[in-house]
Amino acid sequence: MSTTTRKFKTVITDTGAKKLAQAAAPDGKPVRLTHMAVGDGGGALPTPDSKQTRLVHEVWRHTVNRVILDATHQNRIIAELVIPPETGGFWIREIGVFDEHGDLIAVGNTAESYKPAVAEGSGRAQTFRTILTVSSTATVALTVDNTMVMATVDYVDNKLKEHEQSRRHPDASLTAKGFVQLSSATNSDSETLAATPKAVKVAYDLANGKYTAQDATTARKGLVQLSSATNSTSETLAATSNAVKAAYDNAEKRLQKAKNGEDISDKDTFTKNIGACRAYSAELNIGGDSEAWTTAQLIFWLESQGAFNHPYWMCKGSWAYANNKVITDTGCGSICLAGAVVEVIGTRGAMTIRITTPSTSSGEGIPNAQFTYINHGDAYAPGWRRDYNSRNKPTASEIGALPSDGTAVSSVNLASKGRLTALTDNMQGATGLELYEAYNNGYPTTYGNIIHLKGMTAVGEGELLIGWSGISGAHAPAFIRSRRDTTDANWSPWAQLYTSAHPPEEFYPVGAPIPWPSDTVPSGYALIQGQTFDKSAYPKLAVAYPSGVIPDMRGWTIKGKPASGRAVLSQEQDGIKSHTHSASASSTDLGTKTTSSFDYGTKTTSSFDYGTKTTNSAGAHSHNIPVGHTGAGNGVSAGYNAALGTGTTSSAGGHAHNVYIGAHNHTIGIGAHAHSVIIGPHGHTITVNATGNAENTVKNIAFNYIVRLA
Repeated sequence: MSTTTRKFKTVITDTGAKKLAQAAAPDGKPVRLTHMAVGDGGGALPTPDSKQTRLVHEVWRHTVNRVILDATHQNRIIAELVIPPETGGFWIREIGVFDEHGDLIAVGNTAESYKPAVAEGSGRAQTFRTILTVSSTATVALTVDNTMVMATVDYVDNKLKEHEQSRRHPDASLTAKGFVQLSSATNSDSETLAATPKAVKVAYDLANGKYTAQDATTARKGLVQLSSATNSTSETLAATSNAVKAAYDNAEKRLQKAKNGEDISDKDTFTKNIGACRAYSAELNIGGDSEAWTTAQLIFWLESQGAFNHPYWMCKGSWAYANNKVITDTGCGSICLAGAVVEVIGTRGAMTIRITTPSTSSGEGIPNAQFTYINHGDAYAPGWRRDYNSRNKPTASEIGALPSDGTAVSSVNLASKGRLTALTDNMQGATGLELYEAYNNGYPTTYGNIIHLKGMTAVGEGELLIGWSGISGAHAPAFIRSRRDTTDANWSPWAQLYTSAHPPEEFYPVGAPIPWPSDTVPSGYALIQGQTFDKSAYPKLAVAYPSGVIPDMRGWTIKGKPASGRAVLSQEQDGIKSHTHSASASSTDLGTKTTSSFDYGTKTTSSFDYGTKTTNSAGAHSHNIPVGHTGAGNGVSAGYNAALGTGTTSSAGGHAHNVYIGAHNHTIGIGAHAHSVIIGPHGHTITVNATGNAENTVKNIAFNYIVRLA
């Protein structure tokens, strides 16, 4: 996104507003702005919020270069941060101003920029200024850190302009350049005046005509020979500018006593070489937030700060709980690093880390404590310890002691008094808590132990004996007896304590099946599933089951033994009492049944054209005729009726007819009528099908049957 569409601003935080308001009070103290930090916003340009107490993601912090008044606006304060060329490798999207207590006073966003490191091929200083508008500039202390200040270009330009407009032009001296006044005097011993050519000429003429040359000494003036040697011890030669420059350059490389080490360029290497403690920082955000840290993460952070490059290194956490981690895996308490002093002695492979916590804590760490971590390799049991002191005393439980008030017993060990004869009748034991050994000395078990408790010899405090016998791999029976506080009171008889392993037999005899609502069998019991058992190990169970076999109760129910005909533990298979069923269908003459009368009306067949049909050929016939003759000839004369015989004509007249049957339909009348159905006498066959479960049962819930082993 283009930065031209974004608004950049700086806001006073709620914390800053509160502190500035307190500073404006009549007795208030100005707020000291000591540090500034930049962050990458977590990868996105953030919007400043007055409720912020830290940057979204801080990447670099340092003391301010300077805090000054804005010359053009009298109610504005300018805080300036300079990031040197050798620092970089991160993006910058946010900036914060902090006071001497580590509180965020102002926060702002800035145009995205990348600060390269020298190793990335580019090194440049980068300057950031934050402008704070306040009601009164007196509420903010104006400071400049002379040990860290860097002059910016505009700072130098402004100073030059101020100088040009001022009269602050110092005079020249033997040790500094400056303005000088000319003088033509030839007898002056001033060291602040400059000779004119006239005075020089007078001196030259005098020397040229009247002066007899003589060598100069430490006691008189005279001619001297120049020398550029820098190792000469002569008191008659004069040093040239070349020799003076060589001496000056050599001196320039030496430490200046008055600067107290300020002119040491690499303080880190210097302190390492002389074996001195490297005080890294007196106000450092250790980790950057208040989340939990492991010891490994602390060591990694110390290594990144160069702590293992010195014989002795130390720093102090800032007073900001939100900016300092809490170490939680020491095994002897949590360490809040806010305000804590961290000391490192040794190398990465053989280190000692000592952390001293302040007198207050965020609640997540132990105050007034000193923690020491020693790691000389895994073979030497590395780990933490906490040293106790007058402000951080151990509890009784931490050192295995009894509390001084005597109201509770915290000891985990109880010394045995050895084998003592049992107390009988009204014999009293010693006051306190004691452990005895039982071994053929009058206690209810041959072997075991006895705990004896007796209060002070006061009214209301009696005695108590609790004894038990240890059995390998099994639960021990326990017994108890007591007596009251009077001297003539007798001991009560021993009574056995009932437990799950030793329940009272009269409540549930050994061998009786017990319904159990789980597939997990409790200790001291066994499922009743037809298995054998060791009669010598469980003699009471052998009394109930002399065969040494427990019956199999899986899928079986218990039935009271009949008065006769059954043996105890005998099985009876499932069955159902004999019974019969009957079924019949009655013989009934259903008579003659008549269907209902219904008039189907007149129905018409579909129309169909039958075409032209031909009849059979028929009609052929012949005729019988009489045959006669006349005398006159073969003709028959009229009136002559004499028959001479009978003749037949030839067959003729055979023919057929073509009949056309056109398209037509027929109408059929189905009149109203009814039908009679005769149902005579008859019978039916009835089949009763099988039904029910595979076996006879009653409503039930499945339990496991178990038995006590004893």
